[in-house]
Amino acid sequence: MNKRKREDEKLLKQNRPKVLERDYYSCVLCGGHYGLAIHHIVFRSQLGKSTMDNLACLCLQCHNEAHGVNAKEIRKILQERIKQYEED
Repeated sequence: MNKRKREDEKLLKQNRPKVLERDYYSCVLCGGHYGLAIHHIVFRSQLGKSTMDNLACLCLQCHNEAHGVNAKEIRKILQERIKQYEED
């Protein structure tokens, strides 16, 4: 594992509980609670980091959709919603 990935894993571990709390332990897109996952809005493979503004709580179905054919549109929605949370 390279240095960037190790540091990002550490950051993700620190931010995971904060993201769950910020997102009220529910999916940011649909409000569901089943199979919650912490999603990277800008994927790690695209050099996205595990910062609070790049993480969102998604249910299993929405997480699958966020990696599907509508990924770009969902990314825009998530970025707007996370920005609203940070402003509140």
